[in-house]
Amino acid sequence: MKYIHYDASLILTGDLIADAVADYAAVLGANARTDTITVPSVGDDGSVSTSILLVGPASELCVTVAPDDELEPEDPAFIRRLRDAARRAGPALPVNADGGMRFRGAEQPSSYDPA
Repeated sequence: MKYIHYDASLILTGDLIADAVADYAAVLGANARTDTITVPSVGDDGSVSTSILLVGPASELCVTVAPDDELEPEDPAFIRRLRDAARRAGPALPVNADGGMRFRGAEQPSSYDPA
């Protein structure tokens, strides 16, 4: 599990989802574009929820490790949507100084079931 720190909020979500949000924000920033996204998340009571974020060049978000949870949301379809939207965002790519693979998990089957 990971936290997305956004403004004064902590959004608890799955590892791959949080990483994909950061990947998407980087691509949008490189192309001077913005978007709103609905992120699968976990509420304070452990329930499945969603959080709407505005991401783009001015986004100041940070992703940190959270305690693991058996009910970690996984949503490859969400990650695929971000990956595909990133391809349409423009030709510029982020620097990718850490050399990591972007949008990991996009090819896995989905276990996320929004209520």
